[in-house]
Amino acid sequence: MAAVKVTGVVSKVFGSSSQGLALVEKFKGQSGDEYSRTWSVWFAVAHGVAEGAEVSVTGLLSYKIEDFEGRDGKPGRKVKLDINNAQLLEQPKPQESAAPF
Repeated sequence: MAAVKVTGVVSKVFGSSSQGLALVEKFKGQSGDEYSRTWSVWFAVAHGVAEGAEVSVTGLLSYKIEDFEGRDGKPGRKVKLDINNAQLLEQPKPQESAAPF
């Protein structure tokens, strides 16, 4: 398996003992359009990272092609991206208050 390093925002924490999280990575394409990619990140032990935190992780890349049915009822395919045996590279940054003052 290839090693990968990803930085993004935690959108969901999951797993029976909080050992997984969904990490949303944002990037710009060659045309300048902004895109996002969601990774499932799996740790050996509970990670203690909250939703909304920005983190960098490293681990082993795995992927799987999955079939799905779209909202319009048409079949499609997607690539599910996983990072296994993940390690946090940066501690979560505290969220800033949404209040303007």
